Amino acid sequence: MAKGSIITLHFHHYKDVGTGAEVTRLTPTDVLCHRNYFYQKCFTRCGNRLLFAAEFSGQRNYYLLDIPRQQATQLTEGAGDNTFGGFLSPDDRYLYYVKNERELRKVDLTDYSETLVYRVPDEWTGYGTWVANSACTHLVGIEIDREDWEPLTDWSIFHTFYTKKPRCRLLRVDLSDGTTRTVHQDNVWLGHPIYRPFDDSCVAFCHEGPHDLVDARMWLVDDDGSNVRKVKSHAPGESCTHEFWVPDGSALIYVSYLKGQQARHICRFDPASGDNEVMMTMPACSHLMSNHDGTLLVGDGSGSPVDVQDAQGYTIDNDPWLYVFDTKSKRQARLAAHHSSWRVLDGDRQVTHPHPSFTPDNKQVLFTSDFEGQPALYLARLPDNLFG
Repeated sequence: MAKGSIITLHFHHYKDVGTGAEVTRLTPTDVLCHRNYFYQKCFTRCGNRLLFAAEFSGQRNYYLLDIPRQQATQLTEGAGDNTFGGFLSPDDRYLYYVKNERELRKVDLTDYSETLVYRVPDEWTGYGTWVANSACTHLVGIEIDREDWEPLTDWSIFHTFYTKKPRCRLLRVDLSDGTTRTVHQDNVWLGHPIYRPFDDSCVAFCHEGPHDLVDARMWLVDDDGSNVRKVKSHAPGESCTHEFWVPDGSALIYVSYLKGQQARHICRFDPASGDNEVMMTMPACSHLMSNHDGTLLVGDGSGSPVDVQDAQGYTIDNDPWLYVFDTKSKRQARLAAHHSSWRVLDGDRQVTHPHPSFTPDNKQVLFTSDFEGQPALYLARLPDNLFG
């Protein structure tokens, strides 16, 4: 299939048996479909169109779903799309994504024409999710020395790759002309670069690897490469993960959990004061994402973490629920069951992860699950009386 091809979908509606929440499955259960990474822009501003990835053509490509019409338009073609890192521009005119770990491309959503913005040099490999600033004039990404790189097709390779101490650099790319400069470089596995919203001078990034081996996961650096500092030092037995900026830029929120404990903690870092605080205790959710100002959070219950070295010490009961948290009242509620398997599928470690986030109007939650077959996209509507 070619770019511009239109596929008609048939939504399936049901009520969650545990909560009564209205859930809509957007994509079929016999074709692999998934959403992008949870802090990347996937909805147009009006909320009527949704960016997602699917294998309708045999290759995994990007599509734009017109929700009222239940029609998906193919945006990219051919193999090699990084289908987690792509995002829509703030004005809804373009899709940005990385092809074949080497080419940062821009797709015009009016005629599907593509422009090469930046090409990774031959001695490097593009890695992970690349994130734009609020104005979408620059983005930050990670490149790994090509001599050190290997595809991370399962969690055992994830563990061994950490021990290699690969040469990595955090790169800033100008989206107008493709010029670049290195912000930070180290012989440490770097990941998750994220501009602080509305403050281009501050970039968050992480030291990647098994959570219980990384002594300080979250770091900040100024855009000019100066003032590298850690967000926090881990307490004994503590692991931190899945950090993100609240979309208004007010705080960095992350998940903290302790060896041998089922419950986890929602934590908040204030970049102005440098203070860390525990906002509230929560069930064993893996990913969190907030609404614009951080007053609401959504998380996906999970099982024992696979991205730790001491798997025995971190064993917990599986939690199949999506949760919504009110950070002001410190209340939480089950929204719906996602029942995702979290399995590695055909060498992809992320494709079955729910990665929940809110729709632009905060009335629904988007997530991925494979509980009915192949990974599919779902929308769960927040009841009016969610917190009783």
